Amino acid sequence: MKQDYNRAMDQLHLPPQAEQRILTALESRAKQPKKRNWRIGAALAAAAVLMTGSAFAVAYRSGVLEAFFHGDTSQVEPYVQTAVGSAENQDYRLTVDSAVCDSQTLYAVITVEGLNNQAVEDLKSNKVIAESHREVWGQEMVDSLMANGSAGPDTFWAAFADNGTHVSGIQYQGLTAPSDTSRSWQVKISLMDADHKMGTGPVLFWLGFMGKEYAVEIPTDTAMETVQLSIDRDVQPEYPGGPTVFVQSLELSPTSIAYVGTYWDEQRDADNPAAIFFRMKDGQILTRMQLGYTFLDHASRIKDLADPLYRVHYQTDTPVDVDQVASIILGDVEFPLDGSAPSPADVPKNLYPFTCTEIIPGENHFFRFPVEELCQKLGADYRWDESTQTATATYRGVTLTMTVGESCYQVNGETVELNYEVRSDPISPDSDYKVYPQYISLEDGVLTVPVNVLDHWSLDYPPLKDTDGNLAGMMLVIP
Repeated sequence: MKQDYNRAMDQLHLPPQAEQRILTALESRAKQPKKRNWRIGAALAAAAVLMTGSAFAVAYRSGVLEAFFHGDTSQVEPYVQTAVGSAENQDYRLTVDSAVCDSQTLYAVITVEGLNNQAVEDLKSNKVIAESHREVWGQEMVDSLMANGSAGPDTFWAAFADNGTHVSGIQYQGLTAPSDTSRSWQVKISLMDADHKMGTGPVLFWLGFMGKEYAVEIPTDTAMETVQLSIDRDVQPEYPGGPTVFVQSLELSPTSIAYVGTYWDEQRDADNPAAIFFRMKDGQILTRMQLGYTFLDHASRIKDLADPLYRVHYQTDTPVDVDQVASIILGDVEFPLDGSAPSPADVPKNLYPFTCTEIIPGENHFFRFPVEELCQKLGADYRWDESTQTATATYRGVTLTMTVGESCYQVNGETVELNYEVRSDPISPDSDYKVYPQYISLEDGVLTVPVNVLDHWSLDYPPLKDTDGNLAGMMLVIP
């Protein structure tokens, strides 16, 4: 399974939703559905190609907020730590430039600087990182890291300073180098430990090729303010018709929302999170997708509990002003943030998740969906011009214009190409990408387009599987 996934990631250059579908397709082929682990997922992504680029240059210069977040970050700014600390040996200096954390995650921007000519050469060529993977991962990993320049699965390490327990996961992304002698990364560290318990106290962060003795201690006592609610009841799930979800407790911060409760649907052998909405103080009801809270693709089983409870975690890269949130709605029950008694909530039907037809990929084309069917269920405005064979669909202020036979579409008047990219040589991670244009199609009177156009509407759209673990030709649309 690991080899299949790495092979697929080497061939495809697609957005996160595409990665999710590739993994699902591989699971269906093997007929052994598995849940992904954050640490494993980060390692696998590192073993493939980790994209870097000039887009992150501004992020590095401006600090941790600009590296990880968009929009108004004023809710988070008071909690940012700068010039956190550094550690060095005779060859390298590790510096934590800035950091910020909520109760679930520590975000940091770090820089590694070579202190002599040989160290700089080995850092810039990626040799020091590649060679540090040889003992555990072997020559194939060394060659891969030398070829693609990524950091690999064993470069970044973190543990809680008070007890030495390792964190459960680390994600990272390369930033543009700040100088000719250094490299920088943005690093996201889970504050859950390897035993799936929430850790406390400062975090030690170090590099595999330098060793733990050169760790930098990052304080976590300036975490963002969090609202905590006691729920202790069954609520409606995201999946239509699925079993109710027991939620024990919930906490909300500007950058995350997490709850403790049941999670897995044994009958479908699939995840079964609670349906979550937000009532703002101005009265409007928003979905978690509208506020940018996306599921982390895993939930962590809480150990030492008789009942199988999980910690289900969502994050957003657009900080939310928690002061403007009046209540959290789980299913159809409203829980005020001021702690007052819960009450029934009247949520518009088209805000609840629903199923929609999904066309499984064929040769040289990606997942597709019927536009009119989705718009009707979503409540989006849909118009069809027979004379020009053009559909216009508007939702949440974003208008998509799609003309039959075209390999592009318009988003609020701006043209976007529909491309599917595959490596020309699937075996070689260094081969060029071959671009296959995707087309807007009309078959038997049904207009279909690739699923990734839904990203413009801030929708989540995971594929669904049948009881045998195969793709079901349906997707769950989460507004």
